[in-house]
Amino acid sequence: MILGVLSDTHRNHVLMQQAVDLMVERLGAVHLIHLGDDWEDKEYLDQLGYSVSGVPGLWCPAYMDNSVPRVRLDDFNGISVAYVHDMQALGTVPSSTALLLSGHTHRPCIDLWQGIPHMNPGHLKYGKDRGQEATFGLIRQEAGTMSLDIYGLDGHARQSRLFTLQTEEQGTEG
Repeated sequence: MILGVLSDTHRNHVLMQQAVDLMVERLGAVHLIHLGDDWEDKEYLDQLGYSVSGVPGLWCPAYMDNSVPRVRLDDFNGISVAYVHDMQALGTVPSSTALLLSGHTHRPCIDLWQGIPHMNPGHLKYGKDRGQEATFGLIRQEAGTMSLDIYGLDGHARQSRLFTLQTEEQGTEG
């Protein structure tokens, strides 16, 4: 299973579409997760027929709409994924969470948050914003492992990290 992750598109449909084309056509993503700013961009991808889920960002009117969750916890092929735009909105993470995704900072990173693999895919606002190039993320799950990768718009990986998926008998490795 391969998931594409994007955040902070800020209505830049040109860069967003370029990233989505890479994720879906070249890298094999079967579902997209949009981490906010702008919620309307997630809805646009949905209207184009992509399989997409997401959360609103701080700049979105949907962020203040109580019917739209700010934090989601979804299961993708047996992997429990929690995602949020801003980590400050997170709260308690269920112990079953295998992966945490966040956006907001425009800074791509792959790390551990309280022992849970975490990825921020960066931004697709401009070619460069806040000193960071435009990037997106990819999650690959196979044979008890999960690979987290951050790509530039040239299609080359900037960061990669492999994690062993948690079972009841073992913890998560990084």
